Amino acid sequence: MVRYLNPGGHDWAETENLDGYGISLIVVIVLYSIFFYAACIFLWLQRNNPAIRMRKIPLALLSILVLHVYLVIIFVIYPLNGTFPCGLEFWVMSMYLPIGIGLFQAQNQQLLIVSREQNLLKGIDELYRPLYPNHGGGLGGPEYWIWRLKLWWRSVNTQNKYEGLVFVGMVVQFVVSLVIYSISRQFHDYGIVSHHTSPGMCRKGWEWAPSIVWQFLWNFFFGPYLLWKIKPIHDIYHWRLQTWLSVLAGLPGTPLWIAAVYTDSFASVNKYWAPPMWFMPGLMMMELVTLIFPIMQVFKHNKAARETHDILAKFDAKKLHSEPSTTGSLATRSTGSKRGKMFSMESLDECLTTSCDDLQVYASCMELNGENIIFLTRVLGFQRKWDMDFPKIRDRFRARMGMFRAALSIYVTLVHSDTASYPINIESPIYATLESIFGAATKLVASRRNSESPSTPISSVTPWDEPQQEPLIESPMLESPGGTYPMRNMSLSTSPARRSIDNDSREHIIPLDDDPQDSLAGFQIPAEFGEHVFDAAFKSIKYMVWSETWQRYMNWKRSSVTVV
Repeated sequence: MVRYLNPGGHDWAETENLDGYGISLIVVIVLYSIFFYAACIFLWLQRNNPAIRMRKIPLALLSILVLHVYLVIIFVIYPLNGTFPCGLEFWVMSMYLPIGIGLFQAQNQQLLIVSREQNLLKGIDELYRPLYPNHGGGLGGPEYWIWRLKLWWRSVNTQNKYEGLVFVGMVVQFVVSLVIYSISRQFHDYGIVSHHTSPGMCRKGWEWAPSIVWQFLWNFFFGPYLLWKIKPIHDIYHWRLQTWLSVLAGLPGTPLWIAAVYTDSFASVNKYWAPPMWFMPGLMMMELVTLIFPIMQVFKHNKAARETHDILAKFDAKKLHSEPSTTGSLATRSTGSKRGKMFSMESLDECLTTSCDDLQVYASCMELNGENIIFLTRVLGFQRKWDMDFPKIRDRFRARMGMFRAALSIYVTLVHSDTASYPINIESPIYATLESIFGAATKLVASRRNSESPSTPISSVTPWDEPQQEPLIESPMLESPGGTYPMRNMSLSTSPARRSIDNDSREHIIPLDDDPQDSLAGFQIPAEFGEHVFDAAFKSIKYMVWSETWQRYMNWKRSSVTVV
């Protein structure tokens, strides 16, 4: 018969504690790990789902997978009862745990970065990331590596730069831990300070202080700073709530572990609750909120997509059996559903062709997908230019080149995966078709030489323009439906819809004459390019906006008006 509790508890006797409590810990972590890995696999398979694509799922999964290994270790500390070497525990606490927490904090930064860049899209919608040449490998000297680092720093986005800083912190942490491990006799027979002690006393001492410093910085400096910065964000995905719970869950473990290691206050419970086990509840909470919130969003998104599909199917079936005089299109009428009132496609068309300031603010600040609205309005502007200005120019080559430049501006800033800050989410065949038309030109206009700094406006695509730096507008405070909705212009001049559709200067179709700085000079326009080059992508994004963003926006706006 197995005793439920060993009277000696966790006494570092180097004999396993396979009592009832120890076996229970093993069973719990095995069952939890099965659920954990199943959830990770599900999210990995859904990583391209529009509902969670912006969350940078690969980094999120990497961070919690690293933390989960540590969670498994602290679950088996009691059953192992001292067979876990003190030196190995030092490296786990000094390196592995802080690295996991650092990666976790890096993925938590994603919400803040996405919201800031969405705010940037509202003010200047012609930003792109330059393409830097791949210079291959090679060792070289310090100057070579400094140059490579400078090139990398210029070419990556804000998230990658933050991850780079986290990596630098990890390197410093490793060097400090290696020095301490080498000079202390607590972990080996050689060294210059301290002395070898028992397995229990080995877990105490000044050697553990640096690991506490790093954990303190991650949990009590970077974490609270992030929470303070995301206060104004009111997204519809509960991403801010997830970030709050994730950061707060990591706070209690560090002070409790300090108290357990450096004081005797917890001596009575340490027999059954080893010091590292103080991290157990917080780590489990960090993992669960990172997994559950995106999974809930995937199911919610898929459910809404199925309901929309059923509505369209029922409407089409009803239209086939109705009289000609009563037939119509879902684009011209509203219909009822489990989701509530489905607002018509025609109402979205009217908004896009008149003034969509409010929709742009809503999409950028609450849905964090403002690139979709910008793409729709700019394509409408491109089509209007083609219809109005293209026939007026007698020189067809000049007119066609001008329209190609205008289309290339849209592709580079909103479609291409390597140059667009937030590329629109379109099907692979549609993207491949656009890449075959604009890929070669993109490399010409977006590539940067080593000595050049990254560009901000797309002036190399439309070189007849002077770079226009518009003041950025801070994200307005979007309250719940019970609050007010501030209506403010997206820039100090004109609205995004009118700026994209009229666009008398930015999308002018006459190129420069014999400009040696023109990247597209002598470029052969692909035969596939034409007026309808964006039709497939426009239809895909428009349907996505209508079935999701537009319905939520109209219902949210109606609720706000009703409550007020």
